[in-house]
Amino acid sequence: MTRDEAIRHLVQRDLAGLSSKERSSLLLDWWSIDADDPQYNGLPDLLKLLISRFDEPDDPTKPVYDPLLKIALAYKYTGVINAYLQNQTALLGWDETIEGDVEAMVACPCCGYRSLQERGAYDICHVCFWEDDGTTDSERISGPNHMTLGEAQRNFRRIGAVTEAFRRYVLPDG
Repeated sequence: MTRDEAIRHLVQRDLAGLSSKERSSLLLDWWSIDADDPQYNGLPDLLKLLISRFDEPDDPTKPVYDPLLKIALAYKYTGVINAYLQNQTALLGWDETIEGDVEAMVACPCCGYRSLQERGAYDICHVCFWEDDGTTDSERISGPNHMTLGEAQRNFRRIGAVTEAFRRYVLPDG
């Protein structure tokens, strides 16, 4: 099975398991998608219209939002190793080797894991939840993180996330 096929299966599983609150949160995170994003062109015209006309989705449970949710859910699998995808698809009943190249990632300045697509792009590390604003000085306050990189690194070593509030999002299976 290819990486893309495995991710499609996992996204379907994940989509079916989302609560209304989780759907709303993901939609708000991705509501700013626009024509500069290559995935935007694959969205249905009605959804593009809703995104362009409204500040937020009206009812996150509506199926019209599913294509955007699938993009958001698939993004979370970027850079994930094939063995993890294989373990997850095995839980769905597929016992196949996952083939394909893992996307190149760069190291998070906080936890050191290769979890970011590029440095300084304000992506959030899915390991420690540091928002990468390009900060490299361990004693300078990072605006989006409201703490220094050094504080975040110490928190990660101690609790596995940049703050106690983000611990609940740490994946139990890595």
